[in-house]
Amino acid sequence: MRTYEIRIYRWTPAGDWQYDDPAHKLHKTHSLKVKGFRPTIVASGVPAADITYSRRLDSIGQAQVTIPLDGPEEWSPTLSRLADIEPYRYCLGIVRTDEAADGRTTSQLVWAGIIWSMRMDLETRVLQLSARDWLSFWENRHHTGRITNIEQAEIIRQVVLSGNRNWGINTEVAAATTGRTRDWQAGPGEWREVATDFYDMADDLSGFFLTVDSVIVNEGTAGEYLRHIVRTTKDRTPVWATGRDGARLPALTDRVNCEIPEIFFDGSQITNVSYAIGRSGNLPIRRRRDNFLLRRDVPVRDVVGRYDSLGDTKTLDSRAETQLAFGAKGIRVPRVITYPNAYRDPHRLDPNLGIKIQVEADTGFLNIEEPFVVTETRVQVEGDGSDRCELTLVQESLFQKGKWE
Repeated sequence: MRTYEIRIYRWTPAGDWQYDDPAHKLHKTHSLKVKGFRPTIVASGVPAADITYSRRLDSIGQAQVTIPLDGPEEWSPTLSRLADIEPYRYCLGIVRTDEAADGRTTSQLVWAGIIWSMRMDLETRVLQLSARDWLSFWENRHHTGRITNIEQAEIIRQVVLSGNRNWGINTEVAAATTGRTRDWQAGPGEWREVATDFYDMADDLSGFFLTVDSVIVNEGTAGEYLRHIVRTTKDRTPVWATGRDGARLPALTDRVNCEIPEIFFDGSQITNVSYAIGRSGNLPIRRRRDNFLLRRDVPVRDVVGRYDSLGDTKTLDSRAETQLAFGAKGIRVPRVITYPNAYRDPHRLDPNLGIKIQVEADTGFLNIEEPFVVTETRVQVEGDGSDRCELTLVQESLFQKGKWE
């Protein structure tokens, strides 16, 4: 048996604003500016009429939860604790519990983030919550300056640490060293979004996969709170989807554990000439890459990427290569919907970890039997607690560097 639980958290000061003056002797150890905020439990076991959560490659995950405002008497104490709930001040956690045949249960936090908007429908008597994961906080933090020849993981650590020291949310970092450095610049009048720059580094064949892990601390107590950790992989190489036991998840097989309602073929990205344009000071830098083999098969078609924050040729070369890789062939996008409870851990199909999985289907026209990379997951929870996971995928070859000569 599988059940889902909604938990609501509120930002709680981890320090005291009275010590925010840098001259105060307790500033570094007690001030709100340095200690920031922490999402602390307000209510658990919140009833939900509908739950949906999703993740998308190189994008911020989202969740929508519908809470009934009327119901059995036992709901009243829980709902009363949400009487002053407001967007941004509150956070959302989704916990799933599985009960095995022998009666043992296991619980896991499958999604967590910040509530950004709410809608109260007084006709149907429901409260709809819309949340986005922790990286949405970094969409609204900005930075400027110039860095030269710094390792990508170190850039993330430095930016997050700086943000935490300024009334932040205690984001932790577990960034894997990529072995690649980066030059970056933004002028004094150009404040850049932190989240945008993180994804800008990640979305590249010389980049990495980026995700946010959430952990419950002091679970079941009045002091329960959420930790959130930015994680990166060492490179942009897709890895096989595995379960909690580390074993590879079974293939997605049409009409066995899933249905494949459609396959979309997209040729609009095909290109055989790629330009990446950056800048050094006020001067533009242009790099070009060619797919000579493809140029013999189809008419010339080019793509131009503009990266004003990039000032080094090696990163621009990598960007041009990335554009060429995605334009080397048409993109195949299968849409897959798993059967109810077909996967014990559907959230492990996390696209922001570069997950790939075997797909097998006999369409009668085109047979598929190869690995695909997950680019989007959307989990819909039914009233009985069962879940169906809808996945969007692309072929693995798009994540591989090619030889164009």
